[in-house]
Amino acid sequence: MLNKLNLLRKEIDILDLKLLNILSKRLKLVKKIGLIKNKYGLSLYVPQREKYIINLKKKEAKKIGISPNFIEDIFYRIFNESYSYEKIKIFKKVKPNFPKILIISHNKKISILFKEMLTITGYDVNYIEEKKININNIIYLFKNIGMIILDISKFFFEKLIKKLYFLPKNCILIDLSPIKEIFMIKILKIYKGPVLGLYYLFNYQKNFLFKESIIYCYGHKEKSYVWFLKQIEIWGLKIKHMNIIEHDKYIFFIESLKYFFTLIYSIFLKKTKISLNKVYILSKPIYYLNSLILKNFFLTNPKLYFNLIENSPNNIKKIKKYFDHINELIILIDEDKKTKIIDIFNKIKKLLIKNIEILK
Repeated sequence: MLNKLNLLRKEIDILDLKLLNILSKRLKLVKKIGLIKNKYGLSLYVPQREKYIINLKKKEAKKIGISPNFIEDIFYRIFNESYSYEKIKIFKKVKPNFPKILIISHNKKISILFKEMLTITGYDVNYIEEKKININNIIYLFKNIGMIILDISKFFFEKLIKKLYFLPKNCILIDLSPIKEIFMIKILKIYKGPVLGLYYLFNYQKNFLFKESIIYCYGHKEKSYVWFLKQIEIWGLKIKHMNIIEHDKYIFFIESLKYFFTLIYSIFLKKTKISLNKVYILSKPIYYLNSLILKNFFLTNPKLYFNLIENSPNNIKKIKKYFDHINELIILIDEDKKTKIIDIFNKIKKLLIKNIEILK
């Protein structure tokens, strides 16, 4: 019996080695594809092709008796590794002779990521933290720049806004603030050159942005920065257009309400004197992830979260409305209105089924 077992294991070892060699050959081909994409300015990430291949391989797997979910998992891992091989140290530069780019930063981490991506693409970038700027002498920084990227505090913005008149003609101004109603609207009233709003929906601790998303809002002179949106796509980012009002509406649900809920949940834990260690013992692994998110939440500067919660005049109204819905649900539960609660449950279930593609 042991001899037969050893023979079978040796056969598996041989197949595993062949599998490794096949993966190695595949990754070498992928690297060649990366060079071609760079040469012609093609996007690193093509979601339509990835989805097509995954679905095709799942069908082929089912025909030969292999779990489609197993194959899907394997190919997603192969794709992610492939993107790393495709990535080279420089991306195609869409605008070869573009002037210097100035980045003024408050949130250092995200601004440095933009600086790194622009620099490895070949652009001349001047990065400076807002706290190191003498606002009275800022005009010298504007000399001969083609783009200014602002990721600044509300306090510094109120000082800077008066200086935007001195920007070079047709300098592209990019606003990275999360609430466009606060910064971008004021910018558009004062500065008549090209204005673009961006909001990143990704973890800025990453050094590789494929499959990540960024929202853009048109301000003035859209044609002036179409090339920059193309540059972002070449980096592997998915871009999505929204107008300013729609952007702020959804950012409330993506960020403001989430942070407010996290704060409320944490206050409740503290007030009830729950032992987090005991919660860990009784919890599934997913709770460890939730706890890590909670920990990171409170390691960040609270001013950033507070600004996201209260900056928009409509946020407080929306949060009050959120509490109205909670109270309505509590009343239904308290009055044992099971039929109505089940009806609400089913309506939400239908909504999720309708949007199943988004949730995959």
